[in-house]
Amino acid sequence: MGNLPQGALPSTCDLIFVNYNGKEFLERCLSSLLNMEYDKDFFNVILVDNGSIDGSVDFVKEYFPWVKLIANKENLGFAGGMNAGLKHATGKYVLIMNLDTEVHPSFLKEMVETADSDPTIGIVTCKVLHLDEKNIIDTVGGANVDIYGFPSLIGGGEVDHGQYDYVTEVFASGHYLARREVLEKIGGFDAKLFLSTDDIDIGWRAQLLGYRVVVNPFAIIYHKISGLLLKDKKQTDINVRSRIRYLAERSTLRMLLKNYSSYTLLKILPRYFMLLFLEFSLFLSMGKFKLALSDVKAVLWNIKNLLDTYRLHKQIQRMRVVDDHTIQRKMIKKSLKISNFRRFYNAFKKVS
Repeated sequence: MGNLPQGALPSTCDLIFVNYNGKEFLERCLSSLLNMEYDKDFFNVILVDNGSIDGSVDFVKEYFPWVKLIANKENLGFAGGMNAGLKHATGKYVLIMNLDTEVHPSFLKEMVETADSDPTIGIVTCKVLHLDEKNIIDTVGGANVDIYGFPSLIGGGEVDHGQYDYVTEVFASGHYLARREVLEKIGGFDAKLFLSTDDIDIGWRAQLLGYRVVVNPFAIIYHKISGLLLKDKKQTDINVRSRIRYLAERSTLRMLLKNYSSYTLLKILPRYFMLLFLEFSLFLSMGKFKLALSDVKAVLWNIKNLLDTYRLHKQIQRMRVVDDHTIQRKMIKKSLKISNFRRFYNAFKKVS
Protein backbone atom coordinates (compact mmCIF):
# COMPACT_ATOMS: atom_id res chain seq x y z
CA MET A 1 0.00 0.00 0.00
CA GLY A 2 1.02 3.62 -0.41
CA ASN A 3 2.57 5.98 2.14
CA LEU A 4 1.27 9.25 3.56
CA PRO A 5 1.95 12.39 1.50
CA GLN A 6 4.92 14.34 2.77
CA GLY A 7 3.90 16.46 5.77
CA ALA A 8 0.55 14.71 6.23
CA LEU A 9 -0.42 13.52 9.70
CA PRO A 10 -1.72 10.00 10.35
CA SER A 11 -5.43 9.57 10.95
CA THR A 12 -6.42 9.26 14.61
CA CYS A 13 -7.58 5.85 15.83
CA ASP A 14 -9.13 4.35 18.96
CA LEU A 15 -8.32 0.68 19.50
CA ILE A 16 -11.07 -0.89 21.61
CA PHE A 17 -10.82 -4.26 23.32
CA VAL A 18 -13.35 -6.06 25.51
CA ASN A 19 -12.03 -8.34 28.25
CA TYR A 20 -13.71 -10.91 30.44
CA ASN A 21 -11.28 -13.01 32.49
CA GLY A 22 -8.71 -12.89 29.70
CA LYS A 23 -5.69 -11.89 31.78
CA GLU A 24 -3.47 -14.52 30.15
CA PHE A 25 -3.89 -12.81 26.76
CA LEU A 26 -3.34 -9.21 27.86
CA GLU A 27 0.44 -9.00 27.88
CA ARG A 28 0.99 -10.49 24.42
CA CYS A 29 -1.73 -8.44 22.77
CA LEU A 30 -1.08 -5.05 24.38
CA SER A 31 2.70 -5.36 24.06
CA SER A 32 2.39 -6.05 20.31
CA LEU A 33 0.57 -2.71 19.89
CA LEU A 34 3.71 -0.86 21.01
CA ASN A 35 5.63 -2.38 18.09
CA MET A 36 3.26 -1.09 15.44
CA GLU A 37 4.58 1.12 12.64
CA TYR A 38 2.16 3.87 13.59
CA ASP A 39 2.83 7.11 15.44
CA LYS A 40 1.88 6.47 19.07
CA ASP A 41 0.55 10.03 19.37
CA PHE A 42 -2.22 9.17 16.90
CA PHE A 43 -3.81 6.12 18.47
CA ASN A 44 -5.38 5.41 21.84
CA VAL A 45 -6.08 2.03 23.41
CA ILE A 46 -9.32 1.54 25.31
CA LEU A 47 -9.83 -1.65 27.29
CA VAL A 48 -13.32 -2.41 28.57
CA ASP A 49 -13.35 -4.97 31.36
CA ASN A 50 -16.64 -6.81 31.85
CA GLY A 51 -16.39 -7.58 35.55
CA SER A 52 -13.39 -9.93 35.39
CA ILE A 53 -12.43 -11.80 38.58
CA ASP A 54 -9.01 -13.04 37.40
CA GLY A 55 -7.02 -9.89 38.27
CA SER A 56 -7.17 -8.41 34.77
CA VAL A 57 -7.95 -4.88 35.95
CA ASP A 58 -5.07 -4.70 38.43
CA PHE A 59 -2.71 -6.23 35.86
CA VAL A 60 -3.51 -3.55 33.28
CA LYS A 61 -3.22 -0.76 35.84
CA GLU A 62 0.23 -1.97 36.91
CA TYR A 63 1.85 -2.96 33.63
CA PHE A 64 -0.04 -0.96 30.98
CA PRO A 65 -0.91 2.38 32.61
CA TRP A 66 -1.13 4.04 29.18
CA VAL A 67 -4.26 2.01 28.39
CA LYS A 68 -7.56 3.76 29.12
CA LEU A 69 -9.36 1.27 31.36
CA ILE A 70 -13.13 1.10 31.71
CA ALA A 71 -14.17 -1.33 34.45
CA ASN A 72 -17.78 -2.50 34.24
CA LYS A 73 -19.34 -4.08 37.30
CA GLU A 74 -21.04 -6.79 35.24
CA ASN A 75 -20.52 -8.74 32.03
CA LEU A 76 -22.17 -6.71 29.26
CA GLY A 77 -21.06 -9.12 26.55
CA PHE A 78 -18.84 -8.19 23.62
CA ALA A 79 -21.36 -5.85 21.97
CA GLY A 80 -22.32 -4.11 25.20
CA GLY A 81 -18.67 -3.73 26.14
CA MET A 82 -17.90 -2.22 22.75
CA ASN A 83 -20.68 0.33 23.18
CA ALA A 84 -19.14 1.30 26.53
CA GLY A 85 -15.79 1.80 24.81
CA LEU A 86 -17.28 3.77 21.91
CA LYS A 87 -18.49 6.41 24.36
CA HIS A 88 -14.83 7.28 24.96
CA ALA A 89 -13.69 7.15 21.31
CA THR A 90 -12.69 10.44 19.69
CA GLY A 91 -10.62 9.38 16.67
CA LYS A 92 -11.53 9.22 13.00
CA TYR A 93 -11.39 5.42 13.10
CA VAL A 94 -12.20 2.73 15.62
CA LEU A 95 -10.42 -0.61 15.62
CA ILE A 96 -12.49 -3.57 16.81
CA MET A 97 -10.65 -6.78 17.64
CA ASN A 98 -10.26 -9.54 20.21
CA LEU A 99 -7.64 -9.67 22.95
CA ASP A 100 -6.50 -13.21 22.11
CA THR A 101 -4.46 -11.75 19.26
CA GLU A 102 -1.08 -10.35 18.34
CA VAL A 103 -0.70 -7.72 15.62
CA HIS A 104 1.88 -7.52 12.84
CA PRO A 105 3.88 -4.24 13.05
CA SER A 106 2.34 -2.85 9.83
CA PHE A 107 -1.19 -3.92 10.73
CA LEU A 108 -2.77 -0.58 11.69
CA LYS A 109 -0.87 1.37 9.04
CA GLU A 110 -2.21 -0.91 6.30
CA MET A 111 -5.78 -0.71 7.60
CA VAL A 112 -5.81 3.08 7.86
CA GLU A 113 -4.24 3.60 4.42
CA THR A 114 -6.96 1.49 2.85
CA ALA A 115 -9.73 3.36 4.68
CA ASP A 116 -8.20 6.73 3.82
CA SER A 117 -8.06 5.81 0.12
CA ASP A 118 -11.83 5.95 -0.44
CA PRO A 119 -14.58 7.67 1.61
CA THR A 120 -17.12 5.02 0.56
CA ILE A 121 -15.12 2.41 2.50
CA GLY A 122 -16.82 2.23 5.89
CA ILE A 123 -15.04 -0.83 7.23
CA VAL A 124 -11.63 -2.39 6.55
CA THR A 125 -10.83 -5.90 7.67
CA CYS A 126 -7.67 -7.97 7.54
CA LYS A 127 -5.98 -11.34 7.16
CA VAL A 128 -6.09 -13.42 10.34
CA LEU A 129 -3.54 -16.21 10.81
CA HIS A 130 -3.33 -18.80 13.58
CA LEU A 131 -1.22 -17.62 16.49
CA ASP A 132 0.24 -21.09 17.05
CA GLU A 133 0.71 -21.92 13.35
CA LYS A 134 1.40 -18.67 11.59
CA ASN A 135 1.21 -20.13 8.10
CA ILE A 136 -2.39 -21.33 8.61
CA ILE A 137 -5.31 -19.02 7.78
CA ASP A 138 -8.06 -18.39 10.29
CA THR A 139 -9.89 -16.08 7.89
CA VAL A 140 -9.20 -13.47 5.23
CA GLY A 141 -11.65 -10.64 5.69
CA GLY A 142 -14.12 -12.34 7.97
CA ALA A 143 -16.74 -14.58 6.40
CA ASN A 144 -18.94 -15.30 3.44
CA VAL A 145 -22.56 -15.10 4.57
CA ASP A 146 -25.58 -16.83 3.06
CA ILE A 147 -28.99 -15.20 2.73
CA TYR A 148 -30.06 -16.84 6.02
CA GLY A 149 -27.25 -15.11 7.94
CA PHE A 150 -25.08 -18.21 8.34
CA PRO A 151 -21.30 -17.51 7.96
CA SER A 152 -18.39 -19.48 6.56
CA LEU A 153 -14.81 -18.31 7.15
CA ILE A 154 -12.93 -17.23 4.04
CA GLY A 155 -9.85 -19.42 3.61
CA GLY A 156 -10.26 -20.98 7.07
CA GLY A 157 -7.74 -23.78 7.70
CA GLU A 158 -5.84 -23.27 4.44
CA VAL A 159 -2.07 -22.88 4.25
CA ASP A 160 -1.30 -19.24 3.43
CA HIS A 161 0.73 -18.94 0.25
CA GLY A 162 -0.70 -15.62 -0.92
CA GLN A 163 -3.80 -16.99 -2.65
CA TYR A 164 -5.97 -14.25 -1.09
CA ASP A 165 -3.49 -11.39 -1.35
CA TYR A 166 -5.67 -8.85 -3.12
CA VAL A 167 -7.89 -6.05 -1.86
CA THR A 168 -11.57 -6.84 -2.40
CA GLU A 169 -15.03 -6.37 -0.93
CA VAL A 170 -16.38 -8.82 1.65
CA PHE A 171 -19.64 -9.04 3.61
CA ALA A 172 -18.64 -9.77 7.20
CA SER A 173 -15.60 -8.34 8.87
CA GLY A 174 -14.27 -10.24 11.92
CA HIS A 175 -11.46 -8.01 13.28
CA TYR A 176 -11.85 -4.62 11.64
CA LEU A 177 -11.29 -0.88 11.43
CA ALA A 178 -14.46 1.23 11.08
CA ARG A 179 -15.08 4.89 10.54
CA ARG A 180 -16.38 6.24 13.82
CA GLU A 181 -19.01 8.27 11.99
CA VAL A 182 -20.34 5.08 10.40
CA LEU A 183 -20.67 3.35 13.77
CA GLU A 184 -22.46 6.42 15.10
CA LYS A 185 -24.84 6.57 12.11
CA ILE A 186 -25.89 2.94 12.49
CA GLY A 187 -26.39 3.33 16.24
CA GLY A 188 -23.37 1.38 17.44
CA PHE A 189 -23.53 -2.26 18.46
CA ASP A 190 -26.71 -4.15 19.21
CA ALA A 191 -26.06 -4.99 22.87
CA LYS A 192 -28.45 -7.95 22.72
CA LEU A 193 -26.12 -9.70 20.29
CA PHE A 194 -24.26 -10.66 23.44
CA LEU A 195 -21.35 -12.69 22.07
CA SER A 196 -21.98 -13.63 18.46
CA THR A 197 -22.83 -12.26 15.00
CA ASP A 198 -22.05 -8.66 15.97
CA ASP A 199 -19.47 -8.31 13.17
CA ILE A 200 -21.92 -9.55 10.50
CA ASP A 201 -24.60 -7.22 11.86
CA ILE A 202 -22.31 -4.18 11.86
CA GLY A 203 -21.13 -4.88 8.31
CA TRP A 204 -24.68 -5.49 7.08
CA ARG A 205 -26.04 -2.26 8.58
CA ALA A 206 -23.10 -0.26 7.21
CA GLN A 207 -23.80 -1.63 3.73
CA LEU A 208 -27.49 -0.70 4.08
CA LEU A 209 -26.27 2.90 4.37
CA GLY A 210 -24.20 2.56 1.20
CA TYR A 211 -20.76 1.97 2.72
CA ARG A 212 -18.39 -0.76 1.52
CA VAL A 213 -16.64 -3.44 3.58
CA VAL A 214 -13.15 -4.13 2.21
CA VAL A 215 -10.39 -6.57 3.15
CA ASN A 216 -6.73 -5.61 3.02
CA PRO A 217 -4.90 -8.96 3.31
CA PHE A 218 -1.59 -7.18 3.86
CA ALA A 219 -2.89 -6.09 7.27
CA ILE A 220 -2.18 -9.15 9.41
CA ILE A 221 -3.01 -10.28 12.92
CA TYR A 222 -2.43 -13.61 14.66
CA HIS A 223 -5.33 -15.16 16.55
CA LYS A 224 -5.49 -17.75 19.31
CA ILE A 225 -8.39 -19.80 17.96
CA SER A 226 -11.32 -19.86 20.43
CA GLY A 227 -8.97 -18.58 23.10
CA LEU A 228 -11.53 -16.42 24.87
CA LEU A 229 -14.61 -18.48 24.02
CA LEU A 230 -13.24 -21.59 25.74
CA LYS A 231 -11.83 -19.90 28.82
CA ASP A 232 -14.14 -21.60 31.32
CA LYS A 233 -12.45 -24.94 31.91
CA LYS A 234 -15.19 -25.96 34.40
CA GLN A 235 -17.76 -26.35 31.66
CA THR A 236 -18.00 -29.57 29.66
CA ASP A 237 -17.42 -29.42 25.92
CA ILE A 238 -21.11 -30.02 25.15
CA ASN A 239 -22.17 -27.27 27.56
CA VAL A 240 -19.82 -24.80 25.87
CA ARG A 241 -20.95 -25.83 22.39
CA SER A 242 -24.65 -25.66 23.27
CA ARG A 243 -24.16 -22.22 24.85
CA ILE A 244 -22.32 -20.93 21.77
CA ARG A 245 -24.93 -22.53 19.48
CA TYR A 246 -27.74 -20.84 21.42
CA LEU A 247 -26.12 -17.40 21.35
CA ALA A 248 -25.25 -17.71 17.66
CA GLU A 249 -28.74 -18.77 16.58
CA ARG A 250 -30.60 -16.23 18.69
CA SER A 251 -28.34 -13.47 17.31
CA THR A 252 -28.72 -14.65 13.72
CA LEU A 253 -32.50 -14.64 13.88
CA ARG A 254 -32.57 -11.20 15.53
CA MET A 255 -30.21 -9.88 12.85
CA LEU A 256 -32.43 -11.16 10.03
CA LEU A 257 -35.54 -9.67 11.64
CA LYS A 258 -33.86 -6.27 12.01
CA ASN A 259 -32.00 -5.91 8.75
CA TYR A 260 -34.26 -7.39 6.08
CA SER A 261 -37.32 -5.55 4.80
CA SER A 262 -40.72 -6.96 5.77
CA TYR A 263 -41.25 -8.15 2.20
CA THR A 264 -37.97 -10.09 2.16
CA LEU A 265 -38.70 -11.58 5.58
CA LEU A 266 -41.92 -13.09 4.22
CA LYS A 267 -39.79 -15.04 1.74
CA ILE A 268 -36.80 -15.79 3.94
CA LEU A 269 -38.32 -16.78 7.27
CA PRO A 270 -40.24 -19.92 6.14
CA ARG A 271 -37.03 -21.34 4.65
CA TYR A 272 -35.00 -20.24 7.65
CA PHE A 273 -37.31 -22.06 10.07
CA MET A 274 -37.30 -25.13 7.84
CA LEU A 275 -33.51 -25.21 8.06
CA LEU A 276 -33.68 -24.72 11.81
CA PHE A 277 -36.14 -27.61 12.14
CA LEU A 278 -33.84 -29.83 10.07
CA GLU A 279 -30.95 -28.93 12.35
CA PHE A 280 -33.07 -29.59 15.44
CA SER A 281 -34.11 -32.99 14.05
CA LEU A 282 -30.50 -33.87 13.17
CA PHE A 283 -29.30 -33.10 16.69
CA LEU A 284 -32.12 -35.18 18.16
CA SER A 285 -31.35 -38.15 15.90
CA MET A 286 -27.73 -38.01 17.04
CA GLY A 287 -28.65 -37.84 20.72
CA LYS A 288 -27.32 -34.27 20.99
CA PHE A 289 -30.23 -33.08 23.11
CA LYS A 290 -28.56 -29.99 24.54
CA LEU A 291 -27.65 -28.78 21.05
CA ALA A 292 -31.23 -29.40 19.89
CA LEU A 293 -32.57 -27.49 22.89
CA SER A 294 -30.30 -24.54 22.06
CA ASP A 295 -32.27 -23.96 18.83
CA VAL A 296 -35.58 -23.98 20.72
CA LYS A 297 -34.22 -21.56 23.33
CA ALA A 298 -32.98 -19.22 20.59
CA VAL A 299 -36.44 -18.99 19.02
CA LEU A 300 -38.14 -18.49 22.39
CA TRP A 301 -35.67 -15.71 23.25
CA ASN A 302 -36.54 -13.93 20.00
CA ILE A 303 -40.26 -14.23 20.67
CA LYS A 304 -39.71 -12.70 24.10
CA ASN A 305 -37.69 -9.82 22.60
CA LEU A 306 -39.82 -9.35 19.47
CA LEU A 307 -41.10 -5.86 20.34
CA ASP A 308 -37.58 -4.56 20.88
CA THR A 309 -36.41 -6.21 17.65
CA TYR A 310 -39.34 -4.68 15.76
CA ARG A 311 -38.44 -1.24 17.12
CA LEU A 312 -34.93 -1.60 15.71
CA HIS A 313 -36.31 -3.05 12.47
CA LYS A 314 -38.37 0.10 11.86
CA GLN A 315 -35.40 2.32 12.67
CA ILE A 316 -33.04 0.47 10.33
CA GLN A 317 -35.56 0.34 7.48
CA ARG A 318 -36.16 4.10 7.72
CA MET A 319 -32.42 4.81 7.44
CA ARG A 320 -31.44 2.38 4.69
CA VAL A 321 -30.52 3.56 1.18
CA VAL A 322 -29.63 0.14 -0.31
CA ASP A 323 -32.29 -2.47 -1.15
CA ASP A 324 -32.26 -6.16 -0.21
CA HIS A 325 -31.67 -7.26 -3.79
CA THR A 326 -28.35 -5.39 -3.80
CA ILE A 327 -27.43 -6.77 -0.38
CA GLN A 328 -28.25 -10.36 -1.38
CA ARG A 329 -26.05 -10.08 -4.47
CA LYS A 330 -23.13 -9.99 -2.01
CA MET A 331 -24.40 -13.08 -0.18
CA ILE A 332 -24.37 -16.79 -0.96
CA LYS A 333 -27.75 -17.93 -2.24
CA LYS A 334 -27.48 -21.57 -1.13
CA SER A 335 -27.66 -22.46 2.55
CA LEU A 336 -24.23 -22.88 4.12
CA LYS A 337 -25.96 -24.63 7.03
CA ILE A 338 -26.85 -27.59 4.77
CA SER A 339 -23.15 -28.13 4.04
CA ASN A 340 -22.44 -27.85 7.72
CA PHE A 341 -25.08 -30.52 8.46
CA ARG A 342 -23.26 -32.96 6.19
CA ARG A 343 -19.85 -32.30 7.76
CA PHE A 344 -21.21 -32.56 11.28
CA TYR A 345 -23.12 -35.77 10.59
CA ASN A 346 -20.20 -37.43 8.79
CA ALA A 347 -17.87 -36.53 11.65
CA PHE A 348 -20.38 -37.96 14.12
CA LYS A 349 -20.61 -41.24 12.20
CA LYS A 350 -16.83 -41.65 12.24
CA VAL A 351 -16.62 -41.47 16.03
CA SER A 352 -19.82 -43.43 16.71
